[in-house]
Amino acid sequence: MCGYSGLIFSPSSTYAKDSQNKEKFFAAAARLQHRGNEPMRKEAFNNLLLAHFRLAFQGIATNIQPMFNQNKKWVITFNGEIYNFPKLRKKIQTEFEYNFQTKGDTEAILAGFLNYGQQIKDLLEGEYSFVISRTDGTEIFAMRDPYGVKPLFLALEGVDSKIFANAQEVYLFDTRSIHFASEIKGLMCEKKWDRNGFIKQFVGLYEPIRTPFQNIIQLPPNSFLYAKKSGNTFNTKIQINNKPIRNAFITEEKNDNELYGEFSKRLSRSVHNRMLSETELGVYLSGGVDSRVIAYEASQYYLKNKINKKLKSFTISFKNEVFDEANESLAYAHKLNFTPHVLQIHDQDLAYSYKHAVYHSENIQPYTNGAAKWWLSRFTAKYVKGVLTGDGADELLCGYPSFQYVNWWKFALHNREEKNLFDKIAKTPLGQNWRDSVYAKKFLNESKDPWAAGSSAEGLGEDFIESLTVWGVPHPLFTQIKTIATSLLGADEADKFLKEQRESVSSWFAFGLKNSDEFLTDPNNSLLLWQNYFARTHLPVQVLNWVGDRMEMANTLEGRTPFLSMEMKNFIYNLKDNMLIRGFENKSILRRSYKSKIDSHYAMAPKKQFGAPFLFEEKEIKKSQQNILLKAKETNLFEEKAIKDLILVLNDPSFKKKSSPHTYTHLQAAFQTFMSFSMIDDSIVKEITPKRNLEYEEKVIINQKVF
Repeated sequence: MCGYSGLIFSPSSTYAKDSQNKEKFFAAAARLQHRGNEPMRKEAFNNLLLAHFRLAFQGIATNIQPMFNQNKKWVITFNGEIYNFPKLRKKIQTEFEYNFQTKGDTEAILAGFLNYGQQIKDLLEGEYSFVISRTDGTEIFAMRDPYGVKPLFLALEGVDSKIFANAQEVYLFDTRSIHFASEIKGLMCEKKWDRNGFIKQFVGLYEPIRTPFQNIIQLPPNSFLYAKKSGNTFNTKIQINNKPIRNAFITEEKNDNELYGEFSKRLSRSVHNRMLSETELGVYLSGGVDSRVIAYEASQYYLKNKINKKLKSFTISFKNEVFDEANESLAYAHKLNFTPHVLQIHDQDLAYSYKHAVYHSENIQPYTNGAAKWWLSRFTAKYVKGVLTGDGADELLCGYPSFQYVNWWKFALHNREEKNLFDKIAKTPLGQNWRDSVYAKKFLNESKDPWAAGSSAEGLGEDFIESLTVWGVPHPLFTQIKTIATSLLGADEADKFLKEQRESVSSWFAFGLKNSDEFLTDPNNSLLLWQNYFARTHLPVQVLNWVGDRMEMANTLEGRTPFLSMEMKNFIYNLKDNMLIRGFENKSILRRSYKSKIDSHYAMAPKKQFGAPFLFEEKEIKKSQQNILLKAKETNLFEEKAIKDLILVLNDPSFKKKSSPHTYTHLQAAFQTFMSFSMIDDSIVKEITPKRNLEYEEKVIINQKVF
């Protein structure tokens, strides 16, 4: 588990003409120091520079990076864990009589690539990103894991990132240099805003390749990059595996009990694989079924291997009871005979950590739970170097309210006989059938606070009707996106901008599936389409940045994600909708597979959104407003009027009374996004790293409770 940076360049590159390029490169790479607990290791060649920070769990004595092959012609920089590396090593030894010099997983990747070439992508099980380069600076190969758990960013000299807007299986382009790093802050290039990329991330149209910055992309999940020098440029190819998250045409039928049994066996293997470590691991534990199941399987690993010690669990607690899950977590930890550790934080603690969380995420977005996750990792890292998490369960198993909303859409239109979607609505408009209000009634019965409940839609179907009209796909968050876009751009420009995104949005929805109007508009496909889109866009770009790897590694802690394994990926592919959502029972197969193992009470408890309160009050609004107005002038990304009008609305008590809770929440989220943007502009574009107050942090952590 590490962080790395590298630069490969041709003689015609601007870097070749810069006599200070080495000093500048290693200075930029130093910004990744938080991703390792060892000093930076450097390698410099004529046209290749490399830097690496290590946080080691396997082969601690020998698994040093950058790592060379035996003839020193190839070198690898790697971040992550390969859990099947013992089998891979044995396979390579048997087939090629290869003599390994180390005991870890890094050499297994390098030897695998040198013997199997690009087919190494089919042989790895784990969470990873890596780059293998020729030391003469003529060739490079990079890969990222299937869900994008581990980040990898690329700065491409002279390449307009607009070419990556629409989903394609292969992208071909030429560039004079490729700078790669685990985080954007580790790239030595100047960070300049790309207005289109900025707007898309601001409003929540997350892109799996483009970023809000010019010439900077991320290698998408489940893909590889190959580049070879030709003259003064690198002929470059990015290829993405276009296999959808689930099969649209399942023919094999299995009974429920068979599926439940197979699911729990696969998840058990995923957890047990991720217990592979030479150092102690812990588990995150919240009040939700995801972390409970991971904790249960980790406890079973201890029993199976007769490990005579208690597992440590780690929980974040909020003074605000709406978001707190400490009591549920403690009860479950005692049930499993864990040693639970609980850290309670207050709103002022979240306000402190928010700027640090934003800096490490490098994301413009409205949420605040990353500020809580930052504290959780800060706390956990005092006790262990690595932790198992429940990340990915909501995406793979449809746990968010948006998935339930999409499933309701299919349910609401099921008994309308017309074949064409718009004919169905025209003949029986929404609101005239008892099915039409089921989702809204359910949501209103659970909570009137959309932010706390994690709901972004009122649930009456307007999102689907409008998104199908504008984009040709059923997007459940369309109203939220439109409201935030309008607050940023104004109504007319927002409408124009959203219409321009039709090809891009629909291509990522349909990637790997049928890209036809009939398939995309069929309500029976709506859950599959949204899940396919969410797993390719929101999961790697927003979720795993904001509450995944980036928040763990911000405090030099490794997060391991059993739900995002190849075991689970292959199993989920052949599941039908009703295994994921049954009525309002989300993550159905997870709950039913484990209700007899962890007790029905713990397995079937309703999902409680992991969240944190909005972080601004009147004083914070005034303080942030001036900074945001200044940045409107400096960046020309939006008009000053946008933020002024938003402040007026949020300060108008009558507007709050007359608007729906969702609309008001979306506008609050827009302001929070403006705050996030201003912090990114300071910390990433201007490279002003937010200062840590270690004395304050230690005082907060002293408030922990160990039971």
